Amino acid sequence: MKPGHPLLGSRPVRVCKVCGSPDKGDFNAPDDTWKTVIPIEYQNKLVCVECFGKFACEKQVELFRVHRIL
Repeated sequence: MKPGHPLLGSRPVRVCKVCGSPDKGDFNAPDDTWKTVIPIEYQNKLVCVECFGKFACEKQVELFRVHRIL
């Protein structure tokens, strides 16, 4: 689809400021987690969920834990 196509709506394409790829979905993270995971130069910018996950892995931040029921 070309820019301006009716199915695209009027929302401009958002780009991750780390990897440059188009926005990979909206997500939320608590402010304290964001500040811990995201390097300071990107904290006030758009970061995609994949880059967020990579930064968390690099800093060994556990984002969630799955508990098994035995």
